[in-house]
Amino acid sequence: MTNLPANPKSEWTPSLAEQEERYNHREWIGGRALTLLNHYWRDDDPVELTAAIGADWADVLEGLPREYLQWACVQYQRDEPRRKPTPGAIYKLARGRMPKTRLVVDPEPEREPPATAEQAQAICEEYGYSPKRFGGNDGNVG
Repeated sequence: MTNLPANPKSEWTPSLAEQEERYNHREWIGGRALTLLNHYWRDDDPVELTAAIGADWADVLEGLPREYLQWACVQYQRDEPRRKPTPGAIYKLARGRMPKTRLVVDPEPEREPPATAEQAQAICEEYGYSPKRFGGNDGNVG
């Protein structure tokens, strides 16, 4: 899944396929979060609360790929078996597992060396240009 713009007021509009992919990803995150939370405690929550919990988790985690979220959920259960997770805790673990971004700079293209004095003179002669020289006698007086 590609990251979507963080600014909902941007001029970019996702395609229908991108909107569906986003919806499906958010649904998966909500389901994964509720599964994870069921390991810790569970009251008979109303459906609206369950939906709100899933939406909160999706808001925090939707820009991250599933494989890193899945890894973070499993890792949290291993490291913190007695504490209920938060979306931020899972986010931190998942981001820590993801490869670091690197700035890639294209190398500067190779340039031809500057023309020698002889090459410059040949070009000038080819096009009938005769440069004036400073301090030289160009035939004009004064």
